[in-house]
Amino acid sequence: SDPGDPDLLTRPFDGEGQPIQRRVWIENGVLKNLSYSRFWAQKQGVTPTGGGGGGGGGGGGGGGGLPGGLKMVGGTRTTDELIAGTQRGILVTHFFYIRFLDQRTVLLTGLTRDGTFLIENGKVTRSLKNFRWNESPLFMLNKIDEIGRAERTATGQMMPSMRAKDFNFTSLSDAV
Repeated sequence: SDPGDPDLLTRPFDGEGQPIQRRVWIENGVLKNLSYSRFWAQKQGVTPTGGGGGGGGGGGGGGGGLPGGLKMVGGTRTTDELIAGTQRGILVTHFFYIRFLDQRTVLLTGLTRDGTFLIENGKVTRSLKNFRWNESPLFMLNKIDEIGRAERTATGQMMPSMRAKDFNFTSLSDAV
C-alpha cells in the first residue's frame, strides 16, 4: 500500500485516523507484513500499521483492516486476453459480502455479484447465477495460473485480473 502513489489517489489515513505508510504486504509470493488496527496492535504489543477502523474493515476480522492505497503488481495481458486463453471457466467480476470463517487460515466466505459468466473455448457464452464461495486468499494466490495487468478496481485500489484453478464455489445463491 502507498497513499503517495499517483495511480491510487487515496487518503493518507485510515478510519481510525492512523497514517497509512508505504508498506509491502506480499512480495514474490511471501507474506511480509500483517495489518494491525490500533486495537489489535495494542493487544499484540506491536505498532499499528494503518488500515483499521470505520468502513475499511478494521478490527472486525481480528487482524486490522483494509490498507489504503492498495496495489498489486500484475502482468501485461488484458482481461479479454485472459478470457481468450481460458478453455472453460467462470468469470467473476465482483466479490461481495466477504466475511471470515476461520481467522487462523484466513478462510473467507462471500458471494459473487454484478456479473458472473461462463467461459467456454475462450469466449464468454452466458451469464450464471451468483455463487456462494469459501476460499482463503492465501491458498488462492498459490493457485493462480495467470495474472493480467493492474487496473483500477475501486478508489485507492489497483488490482490485476487473475485466472486461478480450483476456486471453491460452494453453492448457488439467490442474491442479486
